[in-house]
Amino acid sequence: MSNINIQIRLATVEDLEQVFSFIRQKAAFDGYLDELQATPQQLETTLFGRSPLARVLLAEVDNCAIAFALFFYTYSSFLGKPSIWLDDLFVQPHMRGQRVGTALLNYLSTLASENDCRRIEWTVNVNNDRGIEFYQKQGAQILNNLRLCRLSC
Repeated sequence: MSNINIQIRLATVEDLEQVFSFIRQKAAFDGYLDELQATPQQLETTLFGRSPLARVLLAEVDNCAIAFALFFYTYSSFLGKPSIWLDDLFVQPHMRGQRVGTALLNYLSTLASENDCRRIEWTVNVNNDRGIEFYQKQGAQILNNLRLCRLSC
């Protein structure tokens, strides 16, 4: 593992094409590229418009984006506190194993603490063994007693 200088920052509208590229890459990695409906125009409005619905972190090395995390704030009635939902975490294949994902999760944990959030939650594909192992190494609990539910509107 090489010693690289990873910089984490919030994405801006100027990063729109890079964010969209990462979303496409993650959809392809997960096997859902055919189901991707988001467009750059939609992302510009929903991520960088007047009332953003989510935020994006970019991880960079030498000013080159190599990974992203897309997240938003939620609320837990059980905790009576806000939480963060991590919707996407993707590291380019050539940068995996170099602590980029760890850096993104650490940055997100700092944001969570600063905003009085009590937890960060996300899903991981049951076939993503490397991802599951990574998350467990970060101290995440993989909850087997919950199922993702979805209603299309």
